[in-house]
Amino acid sequence: MLLTRPYLHGKVWKYRRFTEGNNGVLKADYIVGLTDGEGCFLAQLRKDCRIVLRYFITQRFDNKFLLDKVREFFQVGYVYRKAQGNEERQTTFVFEVTKQDEIHNVIVPFFKKHLLQGVKKESFVRFSKIAEIVKGRQNTRLLENKELREVWQLKLTMNTLGNTLARPVPEIGTPGPPRHKATVDPPKLKEHRRVGTGRSL
Repeated sequence: MLLTRPYLHGKVWKYRRFTEGNNGVLKADYIVGLTDGEGCFLAQLRKDCRIVLRYFITQRFDNKFLLDKVREFFQVGYVYRKAQGNEERQTTFVFEVTKQDEIHNVIVPFFKKHLLQGVKKESFVRFSKIAEIVKGRQNTRLLENKELREVWQLKLTMNTLGNTLARPVPEIGTPGPPRHKATVDPPKLKEHRRVGTGRSL
């Protein structure tokens, strides 16, 4: 069913169409299209050794109702306000899923079944590979050096034009201009020692 929702464009009220099922819940194909245009799959290797996978969609302040419907569709995640200035029109809202079991059990299976069509498709492929590697081990200290290298390389090639390191796209909701190239050093690899010898392997 096609529905309309009023929103303020400058000083003029306009109407935006969106797809809704008979029970009032958004359809899967609409979620896919919204993610292709406004969504992001993000992997973070944090200083505290945690590996965090995030999926989020950002919308204007007058489109929060749509994110609420996305939350209703997935039955996971949360919607929060992100202020970007003093004016209400500069405020955005974000739907985000950060719990790792929800990423593994809800988000990844959904997008494997309902395929993305744009450049986000390649980022999701890398995102899902990382999810598979780190499942149950979201800590860099629990990964083998080979796995850690693979996760790092997959992370570097996510959210980029053409999925190369030369032309990164700024991640949605991340302030500041994009870097011209990936200059971040990879995580330090673990050093394995033989017990009782003190010698490195």
